Order: sequence, then structure tokens, then C-alpha cells
Amino acid sequence: MRTVIDIDKELLQVAQDELGTSSMKETVHVALVEVAERAKRREAFEYWTSRDNTDLLDPEIMKGAF
Repeated sequence: MRTVIDIDKELLQVAQDELGTSSMKETVHVALVEVAERAKRREAFEYWTSRDNTDLLDPEIMKGAF
């Protein structure tokens, strides 16, 4: 999908430096992927912190997990 938007050149450069991307298209794509993955991590964190997970803090139970 082709979309025309105004992008702050300084912010684009910061994002490119941070993400290691070289083109505007690649930078926008990688940034969108990063945001989507961050949302998934937040949802997982909220899921696990909203339940009784005291077993996760028990070293005896968790020693076989890794």
C-alpha cells in the first residue's frame, strides 16, 4: 500500500541510526514491527502478572525450567 506522509527528517535519522536501517521505507517497516512486538510483549506481561504465579518465584520448581 502506498501512502504519502510527512516525516520529520531528524526523527527519521535517529530511527535509522537506532534500527540500523538505510531507507525510509525500511525504517518505517522495522519501526512498525518493533511497535507490534512491543504490544505483544506488554500483553504477555499483563497476562502473567495478573495471575497467581507464585510458582515462578520458587527456585525448586523453576530449576528444571532452564
